[in-house]
Amino acid sequence: MSDLRTASAIDVPQVIDAKPAFSNFSFIESLFGNLDSIRRIFSQVRFLGYKTLIVEHIDSVGFSKEDDLDLQSEGISIVLDPLVRVSFFRNEFKNIADITSQDNSSFLGYAILKKIPPDGHWIVFESVIISPRHDNNYLHKLRKYNVNVGGKLFNVKGILYCQQNSLTNVCAHAALRTCISIITPPADFSYSLMNKILRDGGKPHVLKQGLSIEQIVLILENLNIKYSLQVFPRKLSQDSSDKTQVNEIPYQSFLYSSIESGYPALLGFSLEELGAHIIPVFGHTFNQDTWVPKAKTSYFEVGKDTRYVPSETWVSTYICHDDNFGSYYCLPRNYLTNENEITVIALRPFNAEFDAILAEAIAADYLYTLKPIIHKEGETNEWAKRLDGAINQKGGWFVLRTLCMSVEEYIEHLRLLKGWGNETIPTKLLSALSAGLPKLLWVAEVSLPELFPANKRKLGEIVLDAGKVATPKPDLANFVLARILNKVYCFERSKENIGLVEYDAEIKTHTDLFSTQILN
Repeated sequence: MSDLRTASAIDVPQVIDAKPAFSNFSFIESLFGNLDSIRRIFSQVRFLGYKTLIVEHIDSVGFSKEDDLDLQSEGISIVLDPLVRVSFFRNEFKNIADITSQDNSSFLGYAILKKIPPDGHWIVFESVIISPRHDNNYLHKLRKYNVNVGGKLFNVKGILYCQQNSLTNVCAHAALRTCISIITPPADFSYSLMNKILRDGGKPHVLKQGLSIEQIVLILENLNIKYSLQVFPRKLSQDSSDKTQVNEIPYQSFLYSSIESGYPALLGFSLEELGAHIIPVFGHTFNQDTWVPKAKTSYFEVGKDTRYVPSETWVSTYICHDDNFGSYYCLPRNYLTNENEITVIALRPFNAEFDAILAEAIAADYLYTLKPIIHKEGETNEWAKRLDGAINQKGGWFVLRTLCMSVEEYIEHLRLLKGWGNETIPTKLLSALSAGLPKLLWVAEVSLPELFPANKRKLGEIVLDAGKVATPKPDLANFVLARILNKVYCFERSKENIGLVEYDAEIKTHTDLFSTQILN
């Protein structure tokens, strides 16, 4: 089936000089009316320095055609007008023939707009713009899309944005389309296929109505997408008889647990005036100057004697799309409160048998188990001494950052590590680890509050087997290794007992955190 992004224009493309004093507002109002989402997109590319705008008309093909058929199956007459594809370039050029001299470095992205019934108003059917320009914005997994502009193919890396038609698809469809596009090979998924899954599963979507959690989960499970579902009830009044147990782990931790590994999350919430809404969340900002008071509220506690500072502490906002308003918005970390009912569906890698929340709790437990060894290393290594002090003397004043990655990604990360004196991990050790580690890993990076945000460096990591079902008990079933500075610790089993074996990793200082650039 033809793709909207690569469909040929049905008339001669229009080339528009978009440098100031070209008015985005006037252009949008003359073609699309009062449409917040496209105003947001034009505002983004203006900030990114776009100078040339290409406008093309295309037929309704691909997912748009499927959308038309869904509407017609409900007895709704479709709008027959062509779709409009707008494309944005940094470089200035005057004629469509000059498109041949442009390359991907100039291409900022595209938007495809469509008229929908019953009144023929416009929506942004889909758009991809390059990721936000701020240095402290972290989008851990971008997807590449090919786009035909004036007969030449360009590609853009970003996160797919889309809007609902409010009839056969709603905000949950749009949020699902974005999330599924991030983690599945085709990098897209149609509303029509979602509705087919619901019909086949006995829970069909009802025209104009939102999707229930059960319907959303049915779509994810049909695609074999792993997830963790958490519901955070609205704050109870003091005289309420409702004794619903409140989740003690903040909803932000579940968002972060997916996002940091390159997986999105669905965030649903109640709004008094508008009812329920759901959006895709796929990135975060990082504020290295966040003040973290050394109080109980700063810690994440795993049992009575095990606690630490989660790396999510330094997140100031979460990056999301809102199909009503546009792409790449920043949602303040504490904007939603327990006065809202909040639902988080945190997606995770397909073969991960447990989520990052449990992985981090298990890793913290193992780090506390290694306290005597770290204390002894502290006699000869100043950084081990500092970590020992953070665990013991300061009662858990250390940082954990947990990510899911393949063994290949982890080994490549270890290979690139360099100590303060340019020391590296021996090739022989890397080869042995590469041959012996499980295919999918949870890696909990260990750092200090004064080291993690400012330097983005760490003292080591606890590594777990993500492919085995886990329990909170420290039974070594998922433990793979611990690398703490210049030592790698593994447990080896014999018929009689289990013994701790150590290997020399040769790096005695802190090293870089895992860079999610590897994920892209």
